[in-house]
Amino acid sequence: MNSKLLLLVLASFGMVSSAPAQSVLSPIGVTPVSISPFSSFTQFSRAAYCHHRRLESWNCGAACDALPGFVPAVVGGNGKTVPVYFVGYWPANDTIVVAHQGTDPTSLLSLLVDGRVKKRSLDPTLFPSVPSSVLVHSGFAKAHARTASSVLSEVKKVMDVTRTRSVTTVGHSLGGALAALDAVFLALNLPSGSEVRGVTYGTPRVGNAAFAELLESIVGIFIYSFFDAPHPTS
Repeated sequence: MNSKLLLLVLASFGMVSSAPAQSVLSPIGVTPVSISPFSSFTQFSRAAYCHHRRLESWNCGAACDALPGFVPAVVGGNGKTVPVYFVGYWPANDTIVVAHQGTDPTSLLSLLVDGRVKKRSLDPTLFPSVPSSVLVHSGFAKAHARTASSVLSEVKKVMDVTRTRSVTTVGHSLGGALAALDAVFLALNLPSGSEVRGVTYGTPRVGNAAFAELLESIVGIFIYSFFDAPHPTS
């Protein structure tokens, strides 16, 4: 299935303007009706900023309260060298959600990950058959590599239990960049018939034009919002 990049520019999200999109991807028209199935993913991106223990019990305040019934399967990362992430099943949408913490302005290590602007080819062990001409931000690639195998293993386990074939990657800022890499990674490594999509907020440029084209060609739906998701206040 051809990818659809939805460029969300609706002020109703109530978010702050952020980084430019990758221009090689063509926007399509959207309406409040067409984005409504995806608006709840804002809460998952907010929840990724919460503490491990609160995520494990799905008791992180307003973000978790907005998504009753979500079942977290694993919570990982340390919020420093490895951004917090979680994988779980959302019965209301029959999808497995993979969410990553975004940039933590209080963490020097998080800012250092964001600051490594040199581009590099994707690791062929994680991204099989991807041409070396596909380049991504080295800091994002290194951060993604630290959790990729664990995420893939957990997604497969949840697939086996729930029988769903839908996976949605979610994130804000740095987390959005990791969600974009996860979307490509999972699309390449999950069994045939899996449906991978992504929803990101305020995401910086992840890679070159070749990466954007790869994302568009293998990920079913990828929503890139120009606006920041609000951080949790609880």
